[in-house]
Amino acid sequence: MTALTKHYVDGRFGQIHYRRVAPEGVSSATPLLMFHMSPNSGRIYENFLPVIGRDRLAIAPDTPGFGDSNSPPSLPRIEDYAAAMGDLMDGLKLRQVDIMGFHTGAETCVALANARPQQVRRVVLISAPIFTEDELKKFRAHYAHDDISADGSHIVKRWKGHLHWAGPGWTKEMVAVQFCDALRNPLTSWWGHNAAFSYDMGNEITKVQQPMMALNPDDDLHAQTLRAEGRMQNGRIVHLKGWSHGFLDVHAERAGAIVREFLDGPV
Repeated sequence: MTALTKHYVDGRFGQIHYRRVAPEGVSSATPLLMFHMSPNSGRIYENFLPVIGRDRLAIAPDTPGFGDSNSPPSLPRIEDYAAAMGDLMDGLKLRQVDIMGFHTGAETCVALANARPQQVRRVVLISAPIFTEDELKKFRAHYAHDDISADGSHIVKRWKGHLHWAGPGWTKEMVAVQFCDALRNPLTSWWGHNAAFSYDMGNEITKVQQPMMALNPDDDLHAQTLRAEGRMQNGRIVHLKGWSHGFLDVHAERAGAIVREFLDGPV
């Protein structure tokens, strides 16, 4: 296996930054693209990449406007994020891929699977959130753009939110590594949540024809993911009891085994 490396490719919104791990030699496994939650970056997969990349090309891009990827010029939709990830596929000349997405990234997976059904082979979602109208009102208000405060209270608010959903074993130091990405691009960091809460996941997930697995940890979207039961044409929900934010760090090996079994096993 090669070491984790970082690269750029051109997309419709400018440069897309991505992390990459690949096995040494030729692999017959389908490459895996992994999309992050908001307002983070592909950094959330840094400990998972070496695990899943042992036997396949594994790529974790920064969504446009996050991490080191250029930002769209105006408020994007989930479909825009998916189109940019299609640019990544084209730029890297990937004819067929498996895809995996966390929260906002899960919605990007659904949009990309529907937009490119011949190129996307299998889909792994970490949460498949389907919201009620009342929940959408509350989430939109909670994740709306925060003014930058002189005393830094807006940073404290976000830090407490990260700690609240930290899963068992995800230490404050581990949270801090991810937290830095939540503070980047402060004028546009709320765009990902805005796109997520404007996407009709309940309807769009019913259109996905590819085999799909929705991982459902005990996090802030657990209840919303349960509503995906029966909506997937060719999918199932796998409950990750006791896991929450940070499980890709704390349980990288076990998570890798679950994902690999689905990607490589029979439909």
